Amino acid sequence: MTNTDGADKDVDNVIRIMVSTDNHLGYLGSDSIRGEDSFVAFEEMLQLAVSEDVDMILLGGDLFHDAVPNQYTLHKCLELLRRYTFGDKPVSLEILSDQSRCFYNAVNESVNYEDPNLNISLPVFSIHGNHDDPSGFGRLSSLDLLSTAGCVNYYGRWTDLTKLEISPVLLRKGESHLALYGLSHIPDQRLSRLFEEFKVTMQYHTEKSTDQSAEDEESNWFHLMVVHQNRADRGRKRYLPEELLPSFLNLVIWGHEHDCRIEPELNVKRDFYVTQPGSSVPTSLAEGESIKKHVGLLEIYKNKFQLKPLPLKTVRPFIFESINLNDMATELGLDEGDAKTKVKKFAREKIEEMIERSKDRLTGHPKQPEIPLIRLRLLYSDESYMFNTIRFGQEYSSRVANPADIIYFKKLNKHSKAATINLDKEAMKKALEMENTTRVEELVDRYFDEAQGQRPLKLLHSKALAEITFRLVERHDANAADNIVKFYRDKAVDHLMDALPDDENIDIELENFRHQHNHEDLLKMLDARGVKKETIVPKNEANKTAASVANTSTRTAATAPARGRGTRGRTAAAVKPQLDVSIETSATRSSGRKQTLLSAVGRNSRSKVASYVISDDSD
Repeated sequence: MTNTDGADKDVDNVIRIMVSTDNHLGYLGSDSIRGEDSFVAFEEMLQLAVSEDVDMILLGGDLFHDAVPNQYTLHKCLELLRRYTFGDKPVSLEILSDQSRCFYNAVNESVNYEDPNLNISLPVFSIHGNHDDPSGFGRLSSLDLLSTAGCVNYYGRWTDLTKLEISPVLLRKGESHLALYGLSHIPDQRLSRLFEEFKVTMQYHTEKSTDQSAEDEESNWFHLMVVHQNRADRGRKRYLPEELLPSFLNLVIWGHEHDCRIEPELNVKRDFYVTQPGSSVPTSLAEGESIKKHVGLLEIYKNKFQLKPLPLKTVRPFIFESINLNDMATELGLDEGDAKTKVKKFAREKIEEMIERSKDRLTGHPKQPEIPLIRLRLLYSDESYMFNTIRFGQEYSSRVANPADIIYFKKLNKHSKAATINLDKEAMKKALEMENTTRVEELVDRYFDEAQGQRPLKLLHSKALAEITFRLVERHDANAADNIVKFYRDKAVDHLMDALPDDENIDIELENFRHQHNHEDLLKMLDARGVKKETIVPKNEANKTAASVANTSTRTAATAPARGRGTRGRTAAAVKPQLDVSIETSATRSSGRKQTLLSAVGRNSRSKVASYVISDDSD
């Protein structure tokens, strides 16, 4: 039990929710073996929702695998939803928010169970993910079709990408009040830009009821948010940091990530819990997908909750294993004789062992597929270990669901990680001690000038790295490193093809390349290919006439000012951006937990709201 402390609960006051994300209906629909896997798991989730007598089903995006699902996929989805969510059982959830705002694209601009033409016994609420986001004419999502058919309550959809306003769906059951927020998928870089520009707001209700004190009101509201974004750090602007979400939330349901981490994890910085149910069907042969699949039974009583993981018993068994062949070289005798034959024999024995292990994943459910998914990843550094994986897989065509890619060879880097990040501390110290180092690219340039005796650069000039740093930091050019490094590599390959040195003389020839081509010449050639440096006008030149600016822009590199960088004042301390999340509100609040966030309002009435402005102050 999470965050409940064993509190007594009355069933009439507990909101029970079936939680599932990333169902990917229609994945590999044309595959004769795996084509039905997504539907079988989805149906099991619906059956669990009915047997557990939940009040609603909450989906976290990617209901469909394709933005435009084929006819069979759409038909199968509608069939399952009608079979398990339509009926005469009364719905115990009362809507308190303005439905025309939450479900503006629905036929009646209301939840489906209040439609007099429908008989809904189990409402389904869903945001969209990156696989089923709005596209095509009219910017319609496949969820819009389900909403029009009365099968799904589609909420959390964005309508204006110049700003993002997130309004909650307010629900009540007895003494428990639920503020349900939804953030459907938005491309990570675009969402990051909205945070940086202070254009993300989360609205909350400020009007208090007349029969409750502020303390009682706050204790009754539970703030639940569903998001569908990258959670793992994949680089700046390529994921949604949890810390950007407001601290008044109690629980965040995270979609998009397929690894099952359904047990709630506390974010100590924001004091809310995060649960990541993961996908209900594996859509890749990655290690994370081999973790047992679950859905969750979420129970909410006032501002407390518990989440019970429910294992899916119809998921196809999936066994993943990764082995470093270098570690097995002595045991297998790969240094002598035919290494490829020995590796193939070893792989065959390992696959047999994994197939046997997959039988432990069989649950006895009549609809569970028995033919397993098997993935053996072999890490190697010597290509003589490799063999034809497709031909190898044909031996298991009747015993494994993925015979074509049962083996995956992954080459190891020759250099160890420690060697690639070995920093010359003395050189860095000297670079930092130099006077007039006001720009981060100057720091990079000076560091490599100091360190070149210990760890010389073999291909790039130090000024090329400084240029990359300048473009990343000052111009926010995410492709700067790719453009410059790729250009250097292509020119170096051309040089080597002309020289055709022996293997032992390649390093010498690369050194000749660096001497024959200075950094400025290479940048000019790069500019000629269309990847040009930004022209930065110094502040004291900003008021010149257009004619004088035009004349300035025609100067040659030898006579023009050095890009005017000295006028932009970025210090070397800015190498490490700092993340600061600020929350602005019209009222003074001593704590995100102690102040009233939402209050009960009249049915379908338009309530007064204030806004949290959520920002990312990082550069």
